[in-house]
This record gives sequence, structure tokens and C-alpha cells, in this order.
Amino acid sequence: MLPTEPDRIRRALNRLTFGARDTDVSNATIMGLGTWLAEQLAPPPGDDPALYNYISQQVMPIEYAAPSVSDTRGMWSAVKESRPLYYLFTDVPTLWSVAVGASTSYAPAERTRIRQELIAATYIRNAHSQYQLREVMTDFWLNHFNIGKAENELATAMLPMFDSVSIRPQAFGNFRQLLEATATSPAMLIYLDNWVSTAATPNENYAREIMELHTLGATSYFGKDPSETGYSVGVDGIANGYTDQDVIQASRALSGWTLKNGQRNAGRLVSSTGEFFYNPGQHNTTASKILNVEVGSYRGDMEQGRRFLDIIAYHPKTGPFVVGKLMRRFFGDNPPAAVTERAVAAWNANLTAPDQIKKVLEAIVLGGDEISALPATKVRRPYERLLAMARTTGAIINANATLTTLLDSLNDGPWAWQGPNGRPDNDDYWLATGAVLTTWNLLLAQPGAAYVTASLTNQTPVEVMNTAMGVVDYWVGRMVGHSLDASRMTALYNDQGGTSGVPAARRSSTNTNTVATRTETALRRLVGMIAGTVEFTYR
Repeated sequence: MLPTEPDRIRRALNRLTFGARDTDVSNATIMGLGTWLAEQLAPPPGDDPALYNYISQQVMPIEYAAPSVSDTRGMWSAVKESRPLYYLFTDVPTLWSVAVGASTSYAPAERTRIRQELIAATYIRNAHSQYQLREVMTDFWLNHFNIGKAENELATAMLPMFDSVSIRPQAFGNFRQLLEATATSPAMLIYLDNWVSTAATPNENYAREIMELHTLGATSYFGKDPSETGYSVGVDGIANGYTDQDVIQASRALSGWTLKNGQRNAGRLVSSTGEFFYNPGQHNTTASKILNVEVGSYRGDMEQGRRFLDIIAYHPKTGPFVVGKLMRRFFGDNPPAAVTERAVAAWNANLTAPDQIKKVLEAIVLGGDEISALPATKVRRPYERLLAMARTTGAIINANATLTTLLDSLNDGPWAWQGPNGRPDNDDYWLATGAVLTTWNLLLAQPGAAYVTASLTNQTPVEVMNTAMGVVDYWVGRMVGHSLDASRMTALYNDQGGTSGVPAARRSSTNTNTVATRTETALRRLVGMIAGTVEFTYR
């Protein structure tokens, strides 16, 4: 008989992973949540060996024709092959050459292929990585420092390095270092226009967004000048927010942070590789005060920009802003105040520590019992529901180009949100009628989708498939961990007792192949319905 509420470890793991499997719950119960967390916070530098081997073996077809004879620009040969995820493990110059050479030395399909490989690998990593907390935090930071995959083709082509170099290695590290890693990322420099910032015309786009979206938050903006109500300067001499003048000064401080793009540096042409570099010829030296802190005396290469990053990373408003977003990710729209206070305290106590973010996570998970004691109130967005379904049903996700746009109509999935503000993290947005209906259809289709390998029949004990109650209890237990609302359990029992249920499928024919096919189809339908329940919707 199913328990009436989830196991406490399952509650915690549903918050800290992309879906708690029975094996995850069992392992964490045996080792204890503290030991589980310590293991999660100490992942290898890259993918765990099993995951790396699996991704390395993935192939996807690619096909395109050679340019027509009349197209004098194109210089590529026709391609028709199944190819490994080559671009996923390459470097910035290679990605750059494909991006800028599309339609000339490279077929446009090669630039599209970069995006396809990265998104397929992201689904695979999120679903199958042993180090689930790193995947969750990488997803969080990628949304915090959001780059839309369709806003700029050059920026999109640089996303594999943004993911693997700027974000993943810093997921548990120091926020100030993470901030600079994103500020010097080719993808971010292109996406928010800082690469075209010059000494004569410093670009204010990135300077504004890094304060509004990445550090201080929009509520810290005080308009055109310090005369706005609420603006003040603390005893430490730092302003409690920013104005348009601060944006102007910050844009000057960050000018010169650019890419190698064939421009001039000290009278010489720079190679065009797409790599980050500081170009003093593009740097405006007139920056003065930012948030009332003098930066004009910093004259060395990148020093003004780095001083600006220090100011905003260590600002008293930044910790509560970033931690508040993290709390909503773990606990929902109204996170417990006690956990938030612990997390902000840990943030402030470890401002310069190399493992600052790790300390914050330890405070959240181990500082009290909220992570495992509080009921689930946070809605899984569509992407998370697909991943949770795959994880709890033992499905294997394979590299497939259909994943590239699978959730685009819902503005979800890797890099699907186009604006720099990142996708919303509130329940109302993801519970809109259109989003729910589309998600239900995707969940029902997923077990048979081209990107999934699954045999539910092989995973289901034979003895439970002969009765409606047996098969429903088994899969509800696997996927949810406890009984659903009585009315929903009754509905599932009745459904499985009918002609579309698993027991009926097993009695449908004397032909073994027919029975196998109908049984698998009935099981896929059942798990799709369970994935659409209220209990599975929340984590």
C-alpha cells in the first residue's frame, strides 16, 4: 500500500534534482542527506565518466547540398552523415570560424548544428548526470545570466563555451568570479553588445543589465540622478542603488572588454578568433564614480572594469537579490524566511571565499529541516516535467535535433527564453491554460518520442500488471512516491480496469508480439497520465 505523503528524503531530492528516482531516494537515505549533499558538491571538473562516455557516443544526422554553381560565395562540399557531437567539445576559434563563415566557407547548417548539439547534450546531462545538483545550479545560473539562443547567431554559436567554461565550473564557486567569467564570455559580450563598445561610444546595454539583472536588481534603480526618492549613500560610502549616471560610468569602465575580431590594437590588426581580449584602444578612460565609489584612479588593463565588478558583486543588495531567486527555485513563490536569512548570511560571510555558493547551498540544505519537511509548493516548469518523467520512468534521452525547438512554443527549454531577464520563475506563468495543455500532450507523447529509448514493460514487475490496482500503485509509487488524491487514484484504477488499461492489453491476444506492443502502449499511456497529475506537477 502506498504511503499517503512523500518520504522526507524524496521531498529534498525533488527540490535539488531534476526528479527524484527510487534509487536516488534509497541511496540518499542510506548515506544521509548531509553525505549526499557533500558528494553532490564535489563533482569532477567535467561530466562524470559514465555520462561523458554516453555523450561521446551520441550521433545525429546532418545533411546539406553543396552551393549552386551560380553562388560564388559558397565553398563547401555536400554532406550526408551521422556525426558525433563534435562542436560540443571544440574551442572558441573553431566555433567562431563556423559562425562568421556561414554561407561562405561553411554551410549555414553547420552553424545550426552547434545549437542542436548543445541543446541535445543539455537534455542528456540534466536527465542522466550523477551530479544532479550541479545540473540544477547550472540551469539556474544560465537563466540568471540568460542568453537567448535565437537573438544573435554569433552569440548562439558561442554558447557551448558559455555553458562549459563560464557557468559549469563556477556553479558552486564564488559569485564575483562567476560574474567576471560571464562578463568575459564571447557569448555574453556579443549578446549584450559590449564587444562593440568603443572609447568614443561606450555601449550602455551591458552596463545596465549587469546591475539590473545580474547583481543589484531592478528595485535598486533610482532613475536619472540621485535626487530620486530612496537614494542614499551608506556609511561605507557606497550608494544603495544605481542611476543612469552610474550606467554611463560603468559602460566606460567596461569599454575595451571585447573579442578578437580583426580590429586594430596598437596599430596592428588583431586576428579574428572570437576569443576575449582587452583592447586599450577601445577603452574610454574617463570613468569616475560608480555607485559613489571612485574608479578613475584604476588605470591598468581591465582594472576599472574589475573594480566595477567588485563594487556590484560585494554590494549589500546583491546577496538578497540573487539568493531570493535561488529560494524561489527551491521553495516556490513564498520561500521560508528562515532559510532565506540563513542563505543571505552565508553569502555575506563568504563574499571572497572560493566556494561561496557551496556555502550558501549548505546553509539552505543543512541549516534546518525545511528542504525535506516542507510540502511541495513549487510548480515544475514544462522542461522540468519532461526531465522528471524521463528520470522516474527510466527513459534514456538520446541526441536528436527535435529537442532544439521542442519547448519553444512555451518559451521553455535550454536558451528558449530570448530576453536577458531570463524566464519567469513563478507558478502563475507556468500554470497558464495553454502551457498546461501543451505540456500534457508532450508528456503523453514522450515515452514514444524519437529522442527517447524506453521499455516500460521490462521495468514493470509481471505480477503487478495483472490488476489495475497493482499497476497503478507501482507506477505512482515510482514516479510520485506516495498516493495521489483519492479521486485521482480512483480515476486511474477505473481507467486501468477498462479496455485501455494494462491488464486488458495483456489479455488482448494469443499473439505474443501483439500483446507486447499493446502492453507497452498501455504502460506509456499510464505513465503519461501520472505525469499530468497535480502531485507530479509540483516538486
